[in-house]
Amino acid sequence: MARFKSSKPQASTLSKITAALGSLLKFTLVLGFFFYLLILLSPSSELDVADSAEGLHPELQHVIALREAEQDEQALALIAQMLTQSEDNHPLKFSANDQCWLYQQQTDIYLERGHRHLALASLDQCLGLAIASERKPSLIKHRDSIQQHIDANQIERNEYQSYVNLQQSGYAKQLQGNVVLIYVYLEDNLWQGWSGTQRFMMREHIEQVGQWYQQQAQLYQQAKPSFEFHYYHVQTGRGISAEWLRSVDFFDDAAPLLLEQMGYNSWQQMHDLMTDFGKKQLAVIFHSNQDHRSFARSCPKRAEDCAIEYVMLTESSLDPQRWVVPQVQAHEMAHLFGAADLYNIQHAKDYATTDLMNYYSSQLKHAEISPITAWALGWAPKPAAPFELEE
Repeated sequence: MARFKSSKPQASTLSKITAALGSLLKFTLVLGFFFYLLILLSPSSELDVADSAEGLHPELQHVIALREAEQDEQALALIAQMLTQSEDNHPLKFSANDQCWLYQQQTDIYLERGHRHLALASLDQCLGLAIASERKPSLIKHRDSIQQHIDANQIERNEYQSYVNLQQSGYAKQLQGNVVLIYVYLEDNLWQGWSGTQRFMMREHIEQVGQWYQQQAQLYQQAKPSFEFHYYHVQTGRGISAEWLRSVDFFDDAAPLLLEQMGYNSWQQMHDLMTDFGKKQLAVIFHSNQDHRSFARSCPKRAEDCAIEYVMLTESSLDPQRWVVPQVQAHEMAHLFGAADLYNIQHAKDYATTDLMNYYSSQLKHAEISPITAWALGWAPKPAAPFELEE
C-alpha cells in the first residue's frame, strides 16, 4: 500500500512520464495523419466518387466550374444536356462512370435545395447504370439516409384522403389581377414586440413573396399579379397568447383596433374603399412575433358574405430558421386564394414534391407551384392526381 501514499510523483519520475507522453502524442498524430491520407486517397472513398472528376471525361470539368461559381441552375441544365447526349449515338457519349458522376452532382444540388425526392430519383438513375459493384454500397447507404429523412417527416400525411376545393371563395378568390395586401404587426405591452429592424425584415420577406408569385405565374403563361402593400402596427392592449390568436374571438377583438388605426368605421367600408369596390382583391396578414404554428382562416366554398378571412403568422423574427419565414408567408397566403394543403393528404407523399403546399425547400426561390396548386390559384386547368379533387 506504500506506493499509493503520495499522489504527486517525484520530479525525476515526472520528467520521464512527460517525455514518454510527448513521444506517444507525436506518434499518434503521425499515425492519424497517415490514416486520413489513406481514406482520402482510397479509390472506394465516397469523396472520390462524388466530388472528384479525376479520370472522368474532360467535358465534366464544365460542371465543376459552374458548381464552384455557385451557378447551380446552369449546372443542372448542362448536366441534363450531357445525360441526353449519352442516350444517343453522340460523339460525346459518356461512360457509365461519367453518367453516374453527373447524377451524383444532380443529387447534391437537389439536396442543397431541399428536394429530396428529386435527389432519390437521380441516385436511382446512377444505381441503374453498369458501374463497378464496389461503388454501389456507399450510394445505396446515401439513398437510404435520404429516404429515411423523407419518411420521418410525414407526421400528418394520413389526415385527409382528398384535396379540399377552396376556389372562388372569400375576398381573395384567385391570385390574379390587382391585390391589396394588408400586413399587420401585432404587439402588446408585455413581451410581444417588434423592433424597427424586425419589421423591416418581415417587409422584405413579404415583398420577396410577391415577386416569387409573379415569377411562378409567368411559368404558367399568366399575367403577373400586382401587389399593393400596406403595413400597420397594432397595439392589442392585452397579452398575446397562442390560444387567443387561434380563438374565434380574435377577429372580433383585433379588427376594431386595426380599423381605428386605418380610419374606417367598418370592415366592409375598409374593404370597399381599399379594393375600389371589389375591382381589386384583399388579403389580410396578421403577424405576431412569437414561435408557434401559423395558419389561415379561409372562407368556405361559395360563401358570399364571408369577411373573416386572414392569415395568422406566428413566426419569430429571431428564429434561427428565419430562412423558412418567406415560405410560411407564401404558403399561408396561398390559402386565401384557393390553394389547399398537400402535406396532409395520404397519397401526396410522392406527388408535387417541390410544391410549397407539400414540402418546404431550402429557400423560397427553389420552391415551386405545381399544376394542382396552379389550378387552385386559377392559373391552370385541373390536373391528374393520385387522390380525389373535390368539386
